[in-house]
Amino acid sequence: MYDVVALGELLIDFVQNGSSRNGNPVFEANPGGAPCNVLAMLARLGYQTAFIGKVGDDFFGKMLGKTIRETGISAEGLAYDKNVNTTLAFVHTLSDGDRDFSFYRNPGADIMLTEQEISKRLIEECKIFHFGSLSLTDEPAKTAAKRAVAFAKAAGKLISFDPNYRERLWENEERAKEAVWYGISVCDILKIADNEIKWLTGLNDYDEGVRAVKERSGAKLINVTLGSQGSLSYYQGRKVCGKPFLNDRTIDTTGAGDTFCAGMLHFVLERGLDSLNETDLEEMLEFANAAASIVTTRRGALSSMPEKEEIERLILGDRKVEKEQKAVKTFPVTLHSVDKVKGFVNDMGRIGGDALLLAGKYVIDAKSIMGIFSLDLSNPLQLQIEDWKEEYAEVIKKYLSP
Repeated sequence: MYDVVALGELLIDFVQNGSSRNGNPVFEANPGGAPCNVLAMLARLGYQTAFIGKVGDDFFGKMLGKTIRETGISAEGLAYDKNVNTTLAFVHTLSDGDRDFSFYRNPGADIMLTEQEISKRLIEECKIFHFGSLSLTDEPAKTAAKRAVAFAKAAGKLISFDPNYRERLWENEERAKEAVWYGISVCDILKIADNEIKWLTGLNDYDEGVRAVKERSGAKLINVTLGSQGSLSYYQGRKVCGKPFLNDRTIDTTGAGDTFCAGMLHFVLERGLDSLNETDLEEMLEFANAAASIVTTRRGALSSMPEKEEIERLILGDRKVEKEQKAVKTFPVTLHSVDKVKGFVNDMGRIGGDALLLAGKYVIDAKSIMGIFSLDLSNPLQLQIEDWKEEYAEVIKKYLSP
């Protein structure tokens, strides 16, 4: 039984790693491909994963097969093409930190995958089937991918989709958008980047973009990655923001989105897709953002995924710093009348974060009217606001004890 089976490209990412003595760029051959990056992170988290795809029966293809097996990904669904070489990608980092890709794929072995080479048994045995748009650029892989998706849906599997749009691999923009809309229309879980949703919908506002996506999709969970700005999660009318884990040791963002996607699927495998609340979504984004941040400090995402303990340490460290940075202030307040208590509770709703009332050994939520009425209101109480902002002074001044 597999937790996640992914279909798509497995290739070599040549990432620049310095220059030669003559000033020429030196490239490192890193195993890559978005679907396998996702599986590699999930395997590192202890999940059973399997890959369906095709590489060339050449040096790089054999290297890739060996790498995914060593990573803990089943290579049972990996086919080798004796006539077409393994796909190659050269990754160039631009001055603004973004990346530019040059592909050697005309054709490449990954797009030669046929319907007959799809292992239906692997799909039957999985919980989540994941794919991206690069399997839809050319035949025969396009038909094979769509047949695999149809089989997975018929078998009742959750479908996860990440567009992973690469402009240079498409004949034209119209075909690219058609393929991405197809993926969106069939998925239950969608991870999409900020630039992709703007490109696809023509809308600069993410909320409006997600509404446009929902009109053509039955996806229950939609996550938008924002690069250094963090991420957004949309679920059953709720929207949650995930703050970024910025890292001054970032050297390569290749695979960050895939690592985020794996963190998202990890959460779904643990909690499911039903009855999620805002706290659940916040935890999901926190874990996924932290994992993505760590992988940017390493080269070669597929072979460099972080351990769960490493991710949790980063999260705990960030929470500690955040807690230390919060300003806590305490004020004496008087709440002698019922009307004053009602007004106080209403105003406390304007306070972000925790607001507590202290009365001797008792600690009460200042936003709970029933809790406040359980206290002795004949004496002043201590109001403690844990994340103080100066704008709150106007809110509390009418309740301060003389």
